Order: sequence, then structure tokens, then C-alpha cells
Amino acid sequence: MSGLQGKRWYFFLWDEDNIEHLLVHRITPEEAEEVFFNPYIITPNKKKYGPRRYKIDGKTDNGRTLRIIFEDRGGHVAKIITGWDL
Repeated sequence: MSGLQGKRWYFFLWDEDNIEHLLVHRITPEEAEEVFFNPYIITPNKKKYGPRRYKIDGKTDNGRTLRIIFEDRGGHVAKIITGWDL
């Protein structure tokens, strides 16, 4: 996928809203971040949310398979929006 080859995210923006939204799905912020550091598949999210939103399917360090929706903020920074188990 053009524009994403070799792209990595190392920093994450958190606020009460996205933390609470993840906790509703029983996902901790740490688990959501782990997906970015293990093998994953990434694809664009629905177009109505803008060109910088993606879905990433991957595993936590404990092997839990998650789908995480996030926004690419540039400079290796991601804002995680939500997530759920696959």
C-alpha cells in the first residue's frame, strides 16, 4: 500500500475519551500500543473519517488478536481511537 510501506508509529496520544472507549472493549492502552510493535496488517479505515485514519490488525505480546482504529498524526505519532477483539 503506497504511503504506508515502512511507516512505523512509536508515540501515542491519549486522553480520557480514547482510554475509556478502549476499556469498554476490555482493552488497555498498553495492549493497544503492543499491536504496533508486533507483526500486523494495516488498511485504510472508512473514507468518511478522513484519509489519515487506519485499521491495524495484530497481536498483543500475550497473543490477543485485536483490531485497532487510529489516526496517523505524522512524525511517528498515532492517536488510537478504538479497538476490539478479532
